[in-house]
Amino acid sequence: MMTNQRKCPFSEIAVFVLLLWVMLLNGCGGSSYDPAPLLKGERGLLPPNPEKGTVFDYYEPKGLAKWKRSWTYSLDLTGVSWNDSRTCTLIDPQHVVMAAHYIRPGDVAVMFHDRSGNPIERYITQVHTLAPMADVAVGRLNLPVPSSIKVYRFANTNDLQPSRAVFVTDQTKTVSLHSVRNYSGKSIAFSFDPSISSIYHRNLVAGDSGNPSFVIQGGDLRLLETHTYGGSGTGPCYADPAIQSAIRAIIGVVR
Repeated sequence: MMTNQRKCPFSEIAVFVLLLWVMLLNGCGGSSYDPAPLLKGERGLLPPNPEKGTVFDYYEPKGLAKWKRSWTYSLDLTGVSWNDSRTCTLIDPQHVVMAAHYIRPGDVAVMFHDRSGNPIERYITQVHTLAPMADVAVGRLNLPVPSSIKVYRFANTNDLQPSRAVFVTDQTKTVSLHSVRNYSGKSIAFSFDPSISSIYHRNLVAGDSGNPSFVIQGGDLRLLETHTYGGSGTGPCYADPAIQSAIRAIIGVVR
């Protein structure tokens, strides 16, 4: 004999909570994402199907931003300031590097976004350049950034082998994958990697100056270059010992 019983809602609630948790892990219902560790190396981060390296789903310079849950999400790019085409990259909590021929002025905010997409606003108070030795300017910020913003160490001379894969960024907030062509006279030049899809190649143009390029070293992003010239990219090499020494000397001056 069947009797009327009140159905317990517990199982339904549990299922709802589980589904909500899965949605949050997958970017609120977006495509599934497997955050590949940096230890896979540069080419190892690329997905099986070629996918443009878009960094953000949306980006408000002084508002919220949402980091795109694609292969680029494994790259901590919180230390790159993209709110102005005169891009700045953090090398310690209170200093950034830029292209010396394309310096961010002191009245333009230097905006960073943490991994939650929250904005952090700073301003440049002092600038010194390495010119004519290199197309590098070092800027001091009015305040240090919080620990939620990535600071990039320099690459080293072990990262200069021809064909070494390099992550290249640009003013469109996109990551491409080029390779080292040659290193000479404190400058490094890249080429397009023919072994991967052309979707990962970016022809750098006016306005891309100062955007950074990185390599992975020991599971960490290291700053290798900032753009001076277009095409596949050429600029000062931050693995060069003389450039590193000059930057450290400048930081000592602008404190």
